[in-house]
Amino acid sequence: MTQQLDVNVRHDHDHVIIDVAGEVDIETAPRLREVVTQVTDDGAERLVFDLSNVTFVDSVGLGVFVLARKKMLLRQGTIGIVAPTRRVVAIFKIAGLDELFRVRPSLTALLAEDNPAEPA
Repeated sequence: MTQQLDVNVRHDHDHVIIDVAGEVDIETAPRLREVVTQVTDDGAERLVFDLSNVTFVDSVGLGVFVLARKKMLLRQGTIGIVAPTRRVVAIFKIAGLDELFRVRPSLTALLAEDNPAEPA
């Protein structure tokens, strides 16, 4: 049985941060997709996914991150991923998405960079 997915949106200066907790899978990904659509339609220019509390991401969940990247490309925005667990980082690497996203071990590390999120 799938674990519940918690998704919260917050703003940190000019960043829209989507905090995600739980499993992002075929059952929970639609919830995250709704949030991504809303924040991108609302004009987010710097989007960060904080996956610090995510335990698993399946291929459907990865599709949501790819969708977010495409939406940010359209507006010439930026996107970053915070994924401190080896398991989540490995999932991004296996899928080849670590080449498309700037994945960092902490939100502090991501926001401290001169260009806090690689261009989508």
